[in-house]
Parts: sequence; C-alpha cells; structure tokens
Amino acid sequence: MSALEEELTRLNVFIGKRLREKRRKLGLTLAQVGEGLGVSHQQIQKYEQGQTRASAAILHQIGQMYGVGLQFFVQGYASLCPHTNRKITDVVFHDPNGTLHVLLVEDDPADEFMIRSALESTNHKIHVFSVHDGAQALDFLRYKTMNVDFPRPDLILLDLSIPKRDGLNVLKEIKRDREIQDVPVVVLTNGISGQEMDTVYKNHAAGYVCKTEDPQIFQNKIVTLINYWSSVAVLPGTAQDQDHFLHEGKVEIQRAVGE
Repeated sequence: MSALEEELTRLNVFIGKRLREKRRKLGLTLAQVGEGLGVSHQQIQKYEQGQTRASAAILHQIGQMYGVGLQFFVQGYASLCPHTNRKITDVVFHDPNGTLHVLLVEDDPADEFMIRSALESTNHKIHVFSVHDGAQALDFLRYKTMNVDFPRPDLILLDLSIPKRDGLNVLKEIKRDREIQDVPVVVLTNGISGQEMDTVYKNHAAGYVCKTEDPQIFQNKIVTLINYWSSVAVLPGTAQDQDHFLHEGKVEIQRAVGE
C-alpha cells in the first residue's frame, strides 16, 4: 500500500469515527440513518468503521440529517499515525518505562483472578481492565460506553468461550474495524481443534494460550506472554520516538523493565 493509500485509509477511519460519534450523540440508530439515506444499516456501519469510503455526496446527505456541514467530518484531522501524536515518518523504539494497557475479556472469575495475579507478579507497569462478555468488549472498544478512565488498549487477552458474542466473533469484528484492528489480540482457550486454531490465526490473532488445570503453569504462561509484549514487542502506545533515544549521534540501547 502506498503512502497516499495509507493516508486515505486513515482519513476514512477518522471520518467514520466522526460519523459514529455524531450519530450516537443524536440518539439515532444505524437503521434510522440507513432508512433516511435509502441504504442498508450495514452500509452505514461500513462508513462508520472506515471499511467503505463515504463520498462527498453521501457526507452531504448525512450532514443534512445531522445538522452539520461537510467540514464537520474532517475537523481535527492531521496526517499522523493513528492513536498517537507521532508523525508517520518518525522512527520508534521500545519504551522501557511505558505502561502496558491490557483489556481482559474473560467471564470465568477464577481464570480472571489467576490472570490478574500473574500480571501483578511481573516487574512491568501494567494497567488492566476487564469485561465479561463479547458484547461488552465490542461496546467498550468501539464506543467507550462504560464510564471508566481507561485508554485504548495496547493488548487484548480474549477468552474464546464468552457469552453474548463468542470470542471468535469478537476477534473477527475487531479485525474488520480499521480503528482498532491493529491492536494485538491473544486468544485464551481451554483447548481448540486444529481447524479452530487455523480459523483463529486466519482471523489475525497474535497468538493463543491454552489454559491448563495447573494454576501455576497457567500463570507462568501469562507471565511469559506479558514479558514478551512489555519488553520485546514495540506497540504503538508503548513506543518512544527516535529523538528520545539519540544521544550525541548514537542510539542508546536501553534495558527493558524487569530484565
């Protein structure tokens, strides 16, 4: 994908977010907007998720419904990497002092307790927030409907066996939404078949962790997982710009937290 195509994709996602926020503020449903435009509610959802580019004519029609002009939908847009204040040409490195924001999607209280205990046992700065079903997860990620002070997650730990919207369905929805599809999703499961494993990876999971009957072994797996995402992988929300690491023309190699 060329730089121009990437920029247009980011613009589509930004416009979609503005469309979604304004619609929800007005208390309108996707179906109501679709009916007003003479299109399906699925088409409106694609506009809001940035999957389909909304033409100027469509934006004009929506603007008339919402009582705003075309300029409203691009106000505040800048050519930056999404979710950061970083220019797209900046070189980034791992930030050893950053906080890893983890969204845990888990409905089993015992498993949640073990995972939280494992996270607390590491030497990393970790901020974890839990939801307990698939619908809550998608509402939180897309619309921030919960009244909590938690930023966009750097990592999602997703149990496959959750109510309302199962884990695979949630994974697919996340990876279809351009605003959140870059967030790594690690699947947690008691066990899956080879076919299910292929499906998970084909839907762009960053990995999957099998739960075990031995709590200590399971916690050790979570610690190893978090050590990788905190100390090795460079994530958009946990990176620093090159300027933070340059000193007298040399790149300083920093030791990761917990090493």
